[in-house]
Amino acid sequence: MAQIEKRPNGKYRIRVSCGYGVDGKQKTQSMTWKPPREGMSDEQIQKAVNKAAAEFEMACAGGKVVNIRKLQNLIEDWFAIHEKALTASTIRKYRDCCSRIYQKLGHIRIDKIKTSDIDKFLVWLADERCGTPLGRCKIDLRVYLTELNETQKAFAKRAGVSPNCVRSCYNGERILWDNAIKIAKALDKSASTVFEKIDDDNKLSSKTIRCYHGFLSTVFSYAVKTGEIGVNPCANCTLPRSESKDRKILSVEEARLFLQLLDEKAELKYRAFFNIAIYGGFRRGEILALKWEDIDFDNNIIHIRRSAHWSKDRGHYFTEPKTRNSKRSLKISDRVMLIIKQLQNEQLSARLKYGDYWNNSLNLLFTTDNGSPMGMGTPYTFLTKFCKENGLERVSVHSMRHLNASLLISSGTNIKTVQTLMGHSTPVTTMSIYAHEIQSAEAAASAAVSAALEEGLNKKAK
Repeated sequence: MAQIEKRPNGKYRIRVSCGYGVDGKQKTQSMTWKPPREGMSDEQIQKAVNKAAAEFEMACAGGKVVNIRKLQNLIEDWFAIHEKALTASTIRKYRDCCSRIYQKLGHIRIDKIKTSDIDKFLVWLADERCGTPLGRCKIDLRVYLTELNETQKAFAKRAGVSPNCVRSCYNGERILWDNAIKIAKALDKSASTVFEKIDDDNKLSSKTIRCYHGFLSTVFSYAVKTGEIGVNPCANCTLPRSESKDRKILSVEEARLFLQLLDEKAELKYRAFFNIAIYGGFRRGEILALKWEDIDFDNNIIHIRRSAHWSKDRGHYFTEPKTRNSKRSLKISDRVMLIIKQLQNEQLSARLKYGDYWNNSLNLLFTTDNGSPMGMGTPYTFLTKFCKENGLERVSVHSMRHLNASLLISSGTNIKTVQTLMGHSTPVTTMSIYAHEIQSAEAAASAAVSAALEEGLNKKAK
């Protein structure tokens, strides 16, 4: 039987018992009801509220209504259920969104949040400042670690930060101020002595705002799936226009020069990594997760079966590739397979040299000198240094993947094939990422048609 309680503001709270949960506690559901019109008599109100209570009780009994939670509680429950299935970087990205979401929307019941509320939140975000305190190292940390006779990896572990964070200090890049404090403490110095403090006063980018929307949409989709709400309020929101930034991609000539310089000056493992990246178009994590059983030397095929990650809590670990279509196999050139074979021979020699100290129990292609997994940031560090030393414009590791896709598109490869080779979930993803390259290829094709037709017409005119 539903319980009806009149409130001082004239509204009524209807509460229904829904049995007991696995914890032995009684489960209840409630709703607020107010008279539909003014001037109703007490008798009319009583009949109307009794009818509303009966309908609500039937809805609860039919499983159509569940406990209505506030957004903050829903998000925390969502994390508890999904956290183990997410990568550390995704968890960190979503957790960074929570503070502002809780501030503006966290206290509201999820059934009360409308699309207009999400739109207002996104508009508010557009005027928000990043406000993240950052620090840039103003000492030569490499010299300090040399004096301490401590490796970068060992120091990172002692300081409680990632090796990438220490590497960023080496390169003069900004890091979070919280990490700057940890590093300074490990050096037995004050943070202000070691780091220059910088406040990131830039406005949130459209990409960041879209991340907030994507996270909220994921959480609300879960609430729809569990029956707590009927519609995802994020479904029809007005999103900020994406900021179009020109990606720096190597030209064919620059790529040839880069590969030539790699052959002449780079260690074999870096030659192998970047040849695989350019010729295969694989993601960084996919390459670092390659094992020797993924290489088919007889048929020149590389199999992508997993992706590598690193977190402070878990160390190196592997997950399924990024999308369901990312598990794929690609035939690679003889040139690349020869370099991979040379890498295998070099690794076998290192295994004999290190003996019991060899640490490649995972059978990975890319390792440190003693066989431990190569760091996630190592390819980036090498590429930055290599470009600087050889007078090349700096590009990102991921730009090698873009180069591969760009060459595929410009050569006339159809979008469905490009999608398969890139491991994208749908052709739409491929088309959105490489819209500019597709337009250029279409323009070139149109020009070729025009040239062929006009050449014949010109001859006839003469």
